[in-house]
Amino acid sequence: MRFKMKNIDLVYNRENDEASTLLSFLNNWDANYQNKVRAIDLFKPQLTSKWAWEQKAYFCKIFYHARGHFHEFLWYLGNHAEDKSTKDMVLHNMAEEFNGSARSHEQLYLDFAETLGVKLDKELIEEESYLPCIKEFNKEHLRWLHTNDHNARLSAFSAYERLDNIDYINLLKLVDSMGVNKKGQIFFKVHALVKHFETTEKELQDIWNHTPEKVIQGFNFISEHQIKMWHNLSNEVFNLNKNNADLTSD
Repeated sequence: MRFKMKNIDLVYNRENDEASTLLSFLNNWDANYQNKVRAIDLFKPQLTSKWAWEQKAYFCKIFYHARGHFHEFLWYLGNHAEDKSTKDMVLHNMAEEFNGSARSHEQLYLDFAETLGVKLDKELIEEESYLPCIKEFNKEHLRWLHTNDHNARLSAFSAYERLDNIDYINLLKLVDSMGVNKKGQIFFKVHALVKHFETTEKELQDIWNHTPEKVIQGFNFISEHQIKMWHNLSNEVFNLNKNNADLTSD
């Protein structure tokens, strides 16, 4: 069988070692995603280092909503899971968000905001900076989960977890370019080092062994959808001063 993934031609042969074939797919997927993300202005430190405080604050508020609604994804996945192992993965993920006796990931993000001098009180409840493009990003996750089967949904979840290590390394460089101190960077460092993807590997391998197209389908959706979100977020922040100037001139 032959599958297309954006400019990457992937050949799946059941006579080959299936584990190494999946690994090859994942490595190609990582590289393809990273190449596209690096082309986005949001991930160019030479540009983000020049942001005004208002742009840094705006990024902080918008990204809060891009990441902060993932519990809706988890809630859908867990409630519609076909087996206990999937439910256990969801519960494990949520438990890690609470972080035991240490500060929760939500609190770590609030620490990041505080180091910038940003208050997220109005975002927590009123969601004042929950932009339409970010709402659509989160809602489209749920639409996709609702219209695909268990194996495709689990593959998408695995892909999203795999992106943690890629995205948060990039985001660490971003917040460093913004002048965020070490305390404010902890949230990003934690997510750059997490091993969430590893908890999905066994199930992902099982799906690949029987229906590799489901893995490719789920991973392609997540990568393309995430890249679109980064483009939108980048445009919003970089155009902030321009939009404010336009409003003033009116």
